[in-house]
Amino acid sequence: MGAQMAALGRGLLRSPWLRWAALAAVLGSWGWFLWGQLDALRGHPWRLEAAPFAAALLWGALYFAGLAVSWTLLLRTMGGAACGVGLLAGSHIWLSTMLARYVPGNVWHIVGRVALAGRLGVSRGQVAASATVEQLLTLLGALAVFGLSLPMWRGGAGPEAWLLLLVPAGLAALHPRVLGALMAWAARRLRRPELAWPYTYPAMLGILGAYALANLAAGVGLYVIVGALAEVSPAQAGLVVGASALAWAVGYLSFLTPSGLGVREAALTALLATTFPLPVAVAGSLAHRAALTLGEAIAVAGSFMLTRTLGPRRAGTEEPQ
Repeated sequence: MGAQMAALGRGLLRSPWLRWAALAAVLGSWGWFLWGQLDALRGHPWRLEAAPFAAALLWGALYFAGLAVSWTLLLRTMGGAACGVGLLAGSHIWLSTMLARYVPGNVWHIVGRVALAGRLGVSRGQVAASATVEQLLTLLGALAVFGLSLPMWRGGAGPEAWLLLLVPAGLAALHPRVLGALMAWAARRLRRPELAWPYTYPAMLGILGAYALANLAAGVGLYVIVGALAEVSPAQAGLVVGASALAWAVGYLSFLTPSGLGVREAALTALLATTFPLPVAVAGSLAHRAALTLGEAIAVAGSFMLTRTLGPRRAGTEEPQ
């Protein structure tokens, strides 16, 4: 009976109907909230100019480019043909497939990575393993930025601070005696020796630092936007950057909405509203989502242009068949 209930629960969580219902509930709540704040939003003197928003777009592009480079560094630690994947080639694989995550199913970006990396001789098991570990490293990178920003938060963080407990647990899970042993067991069980991951702990911590730097770029983009909407003191900069990272983590852990849509903005609005006027918090969170979305498109376009300019061979990719 317990196994049947667990299977039913897993099936329910994977149901696209549940995801669409959750997304509709979140967006409906957002609409209701904005309607209730309409007078305050109308009365605020808006002044988000084109120049700071364009700068935020560039920081958004750097955020996604940083994530692409970080994943490539992770893949290169996996041995075999993966070691030879160039930074540009790996980044192009990551960026050119990430837009597919908006397609229902949330697996097509991984399928795309498997196909493109396979042309370079990388096994599908290595791509799948790197994509799995990537989730942990991205979350830990965001929480690291949030944790480092906490000394600049006036009065400290709220109940969300419990998420910092995931950091020591995640760092322990990344150790070769834990993650490495698990991968070695999987390699024996599945008879896939390439899954026996020969990484070192210092190398993994270095890659975690790369993910944290990428997340920092997203936070700077938010700082630029909020700074264009209101006066931001140097002491408040840490809160803005940390709020960006914490809101990303909350949106990621929501699971049911694509890319934390709606949940991330709600968390970011609540965090910013502790220091800035509510209209600034609302506009800042929504403009930040727009800047990151457009920044992703810029990073993808830049990757295609750079790869085409250098040529597939020099970029470390193969000609499409």
